[in-house]
Amino acid sequence: GGDAPGTRGRPTRRSGECPYIMPAVTYTPPLLACQVPASSKKQVLQELSDMVGAETGILPRSILSALVYREKLGTTAIGNGIALPHATVDQLQQTTTLVASLEQPVDFDSPDAREIDIVCIVLGAPESQGSYLGAIRFVTETLNQNADAIRGAQNIGQLEAAMAASREAAA
Repeated sequence: GGDAPGTRGRPTRRSGECPYIMPAVTYTPPLLACQVPASSKKQVLQELSDMVGAETGILPRSILSALVYREKLGTTAIGNGIALPHATVDQLQQTTTLVASLEQPVDFDSPDAREIDIVCIVLGAPESQGSYLGAIRFVTETLNQNADAIRGAQNIGQLEAAMAASREAAA
């Protein structure tokens, strides 16, 4: 087909960043959590907020309240047993992603009514909307391609391998 609209544009000279770099370039590898024990949507968000908080130094309840607020607008489950909770968090310096497999499937109000057992949290910094949206697109593709491998991972090493396979496929 022809050029997609918006693929070409005039570079803006803002703080030296180039908005046309593919998101994979600025993409920080996701935090990983394997077989997280949680029995409800709220518990999943709580556990993962704690993990992201520990990594970023941001209060977990700030992260949790941003995610819960977003979920109230409509479920972030995307079907195929995958949920993609996402929000912008004011104190965040850069886009942060966490991919987690769950010990047991949890009801997340999915459009296909399937319980979810893979959760990917994407948190964006207010300044970096481009990399935030890029990260959401990237992980959506990654998770859909590698759902079975991610589900089957018994430890962080296997989870890393499942995610790395997708990076090579994307390259």
